[in-house]
Parts: sequence; C-alpha cells; structure tokens
Amino acid sequence: MLGGLIALLMISCSSSKEYFSGTDGFDKPDENTLRTAIESRRFIIKFDHLYNYGSIFNLRPRSNYIIVDGDKAVIRAAYVGRQYDVRPISGINMRGITSDYEVTNKLSKGSYNIKMKVQNRGTVFDVFLSIGKDGNANASINSIRIENIRYKGYIIPLGVSRQVPLQEENDAI
Repeated sequence: MLGGLIALLMISCSSSKEYFSGTDGFDKPDENTLRTAIESRRFIIKFDHLYNYGSIFNLRPRSNYIIVDGDKAVIRAAYVGRQYDVRPISGINMRGITSDYEVTNKLSKGSYNIKMKVQNRGTVFDVFLSIGKDGNANASINSIRIENIRYKGYIIPLGVSRQVPLQEENDAI
C-alpha cells in the first residue's frame, strides 16, 4: 500500500519547472473565453499543487487534471490522505458523467464557483471549483471513499476544434 502511494507520487509529482510555467504553453484566457468555457462546460483544470494535512506537493499538470466536456468528465489526480475503503487508494482515476452542475459568478471579483458531481458505476465525487478571472483555479474533491482533498492549478478552455476523447471506461479510483 505504501509502495503504491510512493510510486504514484513519484510519477505525479514534479521536481522540474514544468508545473505552472505559464500554463504549459497556453495563454491565459480572456474573460469572454473563460465565461464561454465555463457556461458551455468545455474546459480542463490542470493541477500543479496538492494540499493536504498542512503539506504542499508539487504536481505535474499533464498527469493531474479534470476535463469537463459537456456532460462527460475525466478526473486524474494524485491522492494523499485517509481512505475509507478496503482497497488502497493512491490516486483518483475516473471517467464519468457530470450532474448537478451549478455555476455562481461573483461579478465583483470576476470569479466563478462551480459545484458538480462526477459519477461512474456507483462511485460519486463531489467537485468544487473556484476559478479566478486570471485563469487560476482551486479545486476540492470529495467522496465517500476518501477525505476531502484540495488542489491548485489553472484552467484551459476547450475550443470547438480541440476534441478530447472521452470514451466509456469502467475505471474509478
């Protein structure tokens, strides 16, 4: 169990300068692009930091992310924390369907709060996102099998031309 956790952290964590060096070569979105991406449910949140138990872990954004494409979602993220399952959990790895997608726009700050559920075959994650007008994002992921975990990263809007393959799979944490 501990070996799996260490292996995942070695794969997912980064000691290079890859994490949040100008959003992996993508420009920060302007306010209209950001609003359109959030309203149309077409974006990627790439995580560069994981927060738990007062510790901060640097992550590789290409390996730790949430993709939302309409009513489909993919969550792939390192996990460090308590688990409430018989099987050891060292990461979140799920393709599922989004539901209860709610957006709150804080006009005075130019930020968005998104609340949604991502589910696949009985596994449900509650996902809370806070996205600033500069493209920076905070995420909180919660499930009955794991305790609440927080991530920091940035948003990349998905354009019409950028297609993300979200085929059906039977994988969950």
